[in-house]
Amino acid sequence: MDIGEDAERIPLRVLYISPSPLPTVQGTDGLFTEIGYLREFFGGDMISLSPARSLPPLIPVNLYGMHQIRTLKRYNKKVDIFHLFFPYIVNFRVLRYLSKPIIYTIISGMDEKCLPRSGPPCTLVVSSSPEADILRSRGFLDVHVIRPGIDHSQIQVMPPTEPDSEFVLLTGSAPWIKSQFDTKGFDLLLKVLTRLPRMRLICLWRCTLYREWFDRIQSFGLTDRVEIIQKKTDISKILSRCHAAVVLSSEYGHVKSYPNSLMEALAAGRPVLVSRSNPMSYYVEDNGCGKVIEDLCLEELINAIHEIMEDYSTFTRASLLAGRDLSAARMIDDYRHLYQNVTE
Repeated sequence: MDIGEDAERIPLRVLYISPSPLPTVQGTDGLFTEIGYLREFFGGDMISLSPARSLPPLIPVNLYGMHQIRTLKRYNKKVDIFHLFFPYIVNFRVLRYLSKPIIYTIISGMDEKCLPRSGPPCTLVVSSSPEADILRSRGFLDVHVIRPGIDHSQIQVMPPTEPDSEFVLLTGSAPWIKSQFDTKGFDLLLKVLTRLPRMRLICLWRCTLYREWFDRIQSFGLTDRVEIIQKKTDISKILSRCHAAVVLSSEYGHVKSYPNSLMEALAAGRPVLVSRSNPMSYYVEDNGCGKVIEDLCLEELINAIHEIMEDYSTFTRASLLAGRDLSAARMIDDYRHLYQNVTE
């Protein structure tokens, strides 16, 4: 497997701290896939900050993890590093009880307007240089850039066909709550389908809000052009049927910084469409492997799709090249060096 078997293994004990428990459908959440790669290489246990996939809004976020305080104190005596993953910077109270180095990976897009004045005593990790520059300008000096990655050995696809008769778009990062049908662009994609009769949509779903999504599709009369996949499946077979992939979000913090569905699409030579609020937009822009959507606007999205369709071979070549650097092996090696640095 392409997850760094040839890299030097270092004798470190790491506890991984996820923002929430494992998803209902195993293998459908890209963050846990990423943590799984790290655990497979470095070893280590995993616990979650939140006791549920979603908590009542009355519970302050900075109190997440307090139910794990006894467990964390025990681990504090036997691990070398705590590696925390969360969508944004929070001064979690529970971190005060830890004396070992803490690596804090920010897993979503970062809203500069919502940054706290100070952060927890951690080494911060972001996925893009512009984010690192913003943090450093605000006084967060211990910041590192590490892009996520995927296991390329799992991507075995047929070459994409020219989008002459139809254009098939793959979308992931499904909504958790009803308002995200709007903020994650799913309602917008249905409107695009009504304007582009040659387009079809394949949705990677998580079981949550399935009925609401199906009702929306039905109300648009698009049940024959939208496919919903609710179980873990061979992504290569799906990508072989697709021409491109899309993940949208009008808000920061609601989508993983590098959605797995988009990294897998690039590895398969499929261009991507991604919102500006997502840090992956800088990578897509720099490498010309898709289009960046500045606003969730119908005309802008339609124009971006047309641009990809009209110069499809150029976009697919750029996508294959860009996808090569988004590997789990490279991500593991980057973290290996960071782990060594924080423990020296």
